Amino acid sequence: MLQLNDIDKTKMSAPIVEFLNLLELKHAKLPYYLVVTATQSTHKEEFWQLRFKDSRFVDDESIDLVGAVEWTYGSRNDKDYKITSRKIQNERYGRWGNEHASRRTKDVKKAVKITMDAMQPFEWHEISAKGRRNAEQKHQAWAVENNVARYPFNIGDEGIYEEVKHLAEQGVVFKTEAFKKAVAGLEAYEEYLGRRSKVARFHTVIERGEKVIYIRDGHALEPEEFCAIDPLPEATRNAIALLKLVGKEKLLPEVGYRHGENTYFVYV
Repeated sequence: MLQLNDIDKTKMSAPIVEFLNLLELKHAKLPYYLVVTATQSTHKEEFWQLRFKDSRFVDDESIDLVGAVEWTYGSRNDKDYKITSRKIQNERYGRWGNEHASRRTKDVKKAVKITMDAMQPFEWHEISAKGRRNAEQKHQAWAVENNVARYPFNIGDEGIYEEVKHLAEQGVVFKTEAFKKAVAGLEAYEEYLGRRSKVARFHTVIERGEKVIYIRDGHALEPEEFCAIDPLPEATRNAIALLKLVGKEKLLPEVGYRHGENTYFVYV
C-alpha cells in the first residue's frame, strides 16, 4: 500500500494525479507500505516529483529513497514520466549517469507498470551492504588518521647503512632476516656508493691516421694535436693500452670507455 504524506492532489498537475491514482489502485493489495512525498518544480508548476521511501526507515536519513517518479521534460521538449530506481539498469546510458538508473515513457499505464516493478522495499542485505561500506570507510579513516607516526621510520638507505655498519662493528647480532642480509651486503653497498661517488669526467683521445687529438677533461675548446701517443700523460697512455684490449663500445671500470675503433674516453 501507499502512504501519502502531505500530498494535496487538488494542487497537482493532471498527469501526476492520474499516475498516482492508478498506482494507488495497483498498490492497494500489496503486503508492504511505501511512503510517498511530492515536490513541485520551482521552474514549471506542471512538473512534479514523487519520492518513494521504505516505510521502515522514514526517519532514517542515512537510508536512500526507494526511487522517484517525475513528470518532466523528455526529449525534444516533449513531456514524459521518468522513473528512477536502484532496480533499473538502462544499458542505453553510461553506468555513472542518472539516466542509467531511469526509464522514460509518455504512457501513464506503462509508467505505473515500470514503477510497480522498480519501487520495492529494500532487502535487508541491501541495508547491510550500504551500512557496511560506511563502516569500512570509517575504519580506514581511523586506521590512517595517525599516519604521521610512521614518518620517523622513513629512513633512507644512507641512514640504515650507517646504523647497520655501526652496530655490526660492535658485534651486534641482528634478529630479523632483513637486517642479517643488510650486514651481509655491507661490502657490496659500499662498492655501490663508491661507483655513485665517481664523477663521469673524461679526457678524450682520438687517433686519426698519423694524428692524435687530445681534449683535456672532455670539454676544452682547444684540442691538442700530436703526431704520436707518446706525449700524452703516462696515466692516459696506460688507460688507452688497456682500452685497446676490450671491445668497442665498452666501459672499463675505473679506466674509461672505448668508442668505435680509435676514440677513447679516459677517466680524469
